[in-house]
Amino acid sequence: MTDKLKNIQQIQPPKGTRDFLPDAMILRRNVMETIRQCFALYGFSEIDSPVFEYFELLSRKCGEEIEKEIYTFHDKADRKLGLRFEFTSPLGRYYASNNAKLTKPFRRYVIGKVYRYENTQNGRYREFYQADVDIIGVYSMFAELELIDLAVFTLEKLGLNNYEIHLNNRKILDGIIEASGIPINKKEAALRILDKLSKIGEDKVIKEFIDNDLTEENYKSFIDLVNYNNINNNNNNVNNNNSNNNSKNNNVNNNNNNINNNINNNINNNINNNINNNINAEFESSNILFLEYLKEKLKNSGKALEGINELVFIFENSSKFNLDKYLRFDPLLVRGLGYYTGPIFEIKSLDVNIGSFAAGGRYDNLIELYGARPEGACGLSFGVDRIIDIIQEKNPDYINNLPSPIKVFIAYLDSNEKLIDYSFNIAKLLRINNITCEINLNEKLNISKQLKYANSKKIPYAIVIGADELKENKIKLKDMKKAEESFISLKDAIKILK
Repeated sequence: MTDKLKNIQQIQPPKGTRDFLPDAMILRRNVMETIRQCFALYGFSEIDSPVFEYFELLSRKCGEEIEKEIYTFHDKADRKLGLRFEFTSPLGRYYASNNAKLTKPFRRYVIGKVYRYENTQNGRYREFYQADVDIIGVYSMFAELELIDLAVFTLEKLGLNNYEIHLNNRKILDGIIEASGIPINKKEAALRILDKLSKIGEDKVIKEFIDNDLTEENYKSFIDLVNYNNINNNNNNVNNNNSNNNSKNNNVNNNNNNINNNINNNINNNINNNINNNINAEFESSNILFLEYLKEKLKNSGKALEGINELVFIFENSSKFNLDKYLRFDPLLVRGLGYYTGPIFEIKSLDVNIGSFAAGGRYDNLIELYGARPEGACGLSFGVDRIIDIIQEKNPDYINNLPSPIKVFIAYLDSNEKLIDYSFNIAKLLRINNITCEINLNEKLNISKQLKYANSKKIPYAIVIGADELKENKIKLKDMKKAEESFISLKDAIKILK
């Protein structure tokens, strides 16, 4: 590589990272501030913690695939450290360290950068922002409903409404793993591989099963258990298990043929293309129906039945929060992180093919790993960069339509010292009144170029100072868009600008 090429490479940001120009930062700041305000409205308090932690702490229960993606380094004392790849593991350490000072239940949020050494592609970066909320000290499934409700509320504030929220439960997955004949010591490997099904397809998943001392039969047994093929044969059991919901079951039974045809077509015909979309969004009642079907299939697994009941609770109560139209039971949703213990969920855009842009779940055992007593815990994480990518792809002119964060530009007609002093005093008074402003710092720049500069930054107002303004102790307020001017006092100008 020539010296010139090396120099070009050195001025580019590292792979998977980006520079953001001022216009882009307006959008990013608006999105993050909207998220922050929504978190606060739901009673969460902001915290912060180090951007790097001991590697051993970060790698606990994160899963083999994620562990490979942690940026690691040794400090001068040869301690192995890692950059945080998400906020939940550091939260476990934070909670254990500060437990005595925290009010329970503990509701926190954090917004910041995280790092993963992964393949860069659409929506995937090596340095990116996450916005997380967590509740520690609550075992009730109402905590999950609160987090999902917060997600819907926040996305509405961001102008996003075309998405699905996919739910599953790690307890159900454990039951399916057991019923599929997958050895318990291979559970994490199997789940890690199944988590890649929609990305790499069935053939490659089967190959990875075999490479990890699992069998094709293990895979097929797992898929058969989450297939709706035999649901008609189970309807009597479904009805018996739901004697208190006869009216609902009658409606379900009347629609079974349509439900089965649509769901079976999704699962059987499209398994290689998009197996995670195997539940047709048109049939909201199929969430409960599918869970009742699995309840019969997994009736010998107490753990799976517990997980099914937890999801039934969430689905049955979701209408109270007006969430039911978004929720989809997805038996193939895994979530790669190994610390999840109960309900898990992902939010996926229906407008942009970018994968999930928010996710979360329950992790009741994680806090105990860091020395604190066991606590019920669940969390939600927004991928801020993916949300911004969706907003920009849906509306490419979004940034151009955002208002300037600067309200006023202060210009002066010549480099007279008294004019400049007067201009700086005006700037100070505007800032005292919380009006953002920028003042010309190049005293040799003529008024035409000063106003052209203000226009290039889309600043809506200009204050122009000349000899008359100085003499009368007034200002000339110029509306840059309407090209209208007013010769008024600064006090009156402040009223207009506020």
